[in-house]
Amino acid sequence: METVEAFGAVLRKRRLAAALTQEQFAFEANIRRNYVSMLELGQHQPTLSMLFTLAAALRCHPSDLLLEVEERLAKARGKERRTPIRPTQRRARATKRTPE
Repeated sequence: METVEAFGAVLRKRRLAAALTQEQFAFEANIRRNYVSMLELGQHQPTLSMLFTLAAALRCHPSDLLLEVEERLAKARGKERRTPIRPTQRRARATKRTPE
């Protein structure tokens, strides 16, 4: 999952939790509805100032949005990666090698 896609998913989740349509949210943020749609679909990435505007329209802190994006990315990346080998397993493998 890309960062911009994760942000879009978080934005949509927060908007729906606030019981706002895209039109209502766009009005609150003083932006166009199609821009809201593009953000939610991961087709556009907001600027820093727009992040603050979006957060204000959702009545939350910008850091709340970013934290949720970070958590979503970590969860997605965890599913994509194999379980890493713990250091103790590496040592055990190294000691099992036979000298030639």
